[in-house]
Amino acid sequence: MEMMEVKKKTTEQMTIAGTEEGEILARLQERVEKAIGMIQELRRDRDSWKSRAEAAEAQSGEKVSALEEDCDRMRSERGEIRNRIESILSNLEALDEV
Repeated sequence: MEMMEVKKKTTEQMTIAGTEEGEILARLQERVEKAIGMIQELRRDRDSWKSRAEAAEAQSGEKVSALEEDCDRMRSERGEIRNRIESILSNLEALDEV
């Protein structure tokens, strides 16, 4: 009978140990799946922010180009205005000499 009791206890202990191991593995699996989900979400966020940054960079490049064009146009217009003023002043000086 003692042998039967020892075997029964060993079987019960194995069942308990197996249950505990099963619970540990289940919790570990749950944590791993949660970590995988978080990593996937972080990657999606990273890709989204990267796309936004690239779009903003492209847009700022376009704005810089437009501003450079405006600056060149204004310099050209300023040169034309200077030439006209010089011409008008020359004409006025010629009138004073007469």
